[in-house]
Amino acid sequence: MKLFVLDNGTLELDMAWLVLNPKPATVDNKHPQADWVTIPTYTVLVEHPDLGWVLFDGTCHPEWESRWPEALQPIFPYRAEERQYLPMQLEQLNLKMSDIDIVVISHLHLDHCGCLDFFRGTKAGRRGIIVHDAEFAHALKVTHKGPVDYSGAYVKGDFDMPNLNYDLMIGPHLELAPDLHLYHWPGHTPGLIGMVAHTEHSGTFIFTSDAIYLERNLKEWVLSGIVYDTVAYFNSMYQIKQLARKHDATLGYGHDMEKFRALKKAPEYYE
Repeated sequence: MKLFVLDNGTLELDMAWLVLNPKPATVDNKHPQADWVTIPTYTVLVEHPDLGWVLFDGTCHPEWESRWPEALQPIFPYRAEERQYLPMQLEQLNLKMSDIDIVVISHLHLDHCGCLDFFRGTKAGRRGIIVHDAEFAHALKVTHKGPVDYSGAYVKGDFDMPNLNYDLMIGPHLELAPDLHLYHWPGHTPGLIGMVAHTEHSGTFIFTSDAIYLERNLKEWVLSGIVYDTVAYFNSMYQIKQLARKHDATLGYGHDMEKFRALKKAPEYYE
């Protein structure tokens, strides 16, 4: 098995989305200044001897400005060079979107499923994009019941489209292969999926997606600013912490820039 980390650019946002209330007001400072930060968005590609090419997550669509609701664009602006767009990252490995055999989407927020459009009609799209059943149900519910076609970071047009099938993961765990596992880690959203890869020479990698945004969330045991279920969030962090200890694993957090910089980037790989 080979594991590639694909650099898909960055997002800009208020730190308060990543760490709940990082600068609380006080009587002496009633209006503390927000911290505007830059965070990575990335995908993980696995070349597996039995499964073929497995892609974990779908980052942002290159044409995000014409696809995202205007209200969200100044809150989480996406920044990327053309070479960082997902199709271009695959191209550097001599791959096309149509070469991918399995796509796993951690959750259906706009910065994690934006490139699903490219998989319509492909073998991965026909097979069924792996999404957790709880996530799919929630995303459909919140984007179809109001006057607009989005809710929070869920954008209907990013995941609800023709010629795209879904393979719903049900329950807490799915073994894709003995060395490649998916786990249900709810909290940030109802159906968030993380991926655990056991490589032969480089050890175990745990990709938490937004179950844990930053190492700071884990070390300080603090919520992020976007949480669906606070109790589930801490339960998921505890499970990840124990799994990391068990396997002495490398943690790939959802959006931690410092930890992301420390990872090898494609075309380099782990095996």
